[in-house]
Amino acid sequence: MMRYEDKVKWLSGALVVLLLVWGLGEFFSPERVAARTETGTLLANKADAAADIMVSVGTSSLHLQKNGGLWQVMDGGDALPAQASRVDAFLSALAKSGHRRPVAKAADAWKNLGLDEAQAKSLKIADAKGRVLLDLKAGNRGPTGSGLYVRFASSNDSWLIDADISSWLVADRGSWLDLRVWRDQLGSDKVQSAMATADVDFGAQAAAPSGSAAAKKAPAHRVSWSFERVADGWKGGSPAPDAVTVESMLRAALNLEAVDLAAHAPAGAFDKIVATLTLSLGTGATRVVEVGAPASDGRYWVRTSDNGQASALSYQVSTWSLASIFKDAAAFGKKAP
Repeated sequence: MMRYEDKVKWLSGALVVLLLVWGLGEFFSPERVAARTETGTLLANKADAAADIMVSVGTSSLHLQKNGGLWQVMDGGDALPAQASRVDAFLSALAKSGHRRPVAKAADAWKNLGLDEAQAKSLKIADAKGRVLLDLKAGNRGPTGSGLYVRFASSNDSWLIDADISSWLVADRGSWLDLRVWRDQLGSDKVQSAMATADVDFGAQAAAPSGSAAAKKAPAHRVSWSFERVADGWKGGSPAPDAVTVESMLRAALNLEAVDLAAHAPAGAFDKIVATLTLSLGTGATRVVEVGAPASDGRYWVRTSDNGQASALSYQVSTWSLASIFKDAAAFGKKAP
């Protein structure tokens, strides 16, 4: 028969085991695991302070900087306009990123997670005073195709975050540039008259087969028209211009977007102007678009002026976009019923 003291010892030991099992169950319960992985966002309460963003992918890099409240793409020594909405959305995604959990402690794990120097994408964000807000490397997507493996500066630890920000980590400057030719967007109703001349056929060049002679060099073709707004539409040319067609052309001109832009066009880009569009506004101001030399197959160098003030930027605009503006006068004529 077990003595009383032995029974007490046995029951005490059993209680300890039960408490240990219960404690481990609580520790590894889904609720507890979630609580341990819930360690805040990547840019918690810091997104508004961001003023400098560096993204590096392989040998390519992108530098975004906020100057005077405006985001710019730093291109060598030049500052080009960035899409503010895209930058804000990126920072918002970082600020909203939620759970993250540790997956490895040693640098040996980096290669399999895409976090070694050869594979990882780098992201560094600082405030206006140069204080680092976020410094990380991003690797592969998580095992289920969602989430992203990351590691932070000065640490060997690897983490899995529940927000896939890899699509934002693009060092291609073109995807971040604000390619609008006009910074403010005017409605076509603000235009009182429009005048255009051109010495080449942008439409024929745009429609030509790739690699053909016409695709490489626009055929010579004279375009000349002038339209004026009147009470019941537009006048100028014969047949009389169709209001819907003219308004469509004006919207294309006022919302013109480039394929690329530069702070400085190559020497000689505007030695010969092959097309000019002049828009006179109801305020008395004018907007002018001038087309210069071809930039590459399917593109031309374009410069603008707003009421005599020349733009500081030069644009590469597609022949398709130019063809929608520099049409023959007959293309604007009213169709017979």
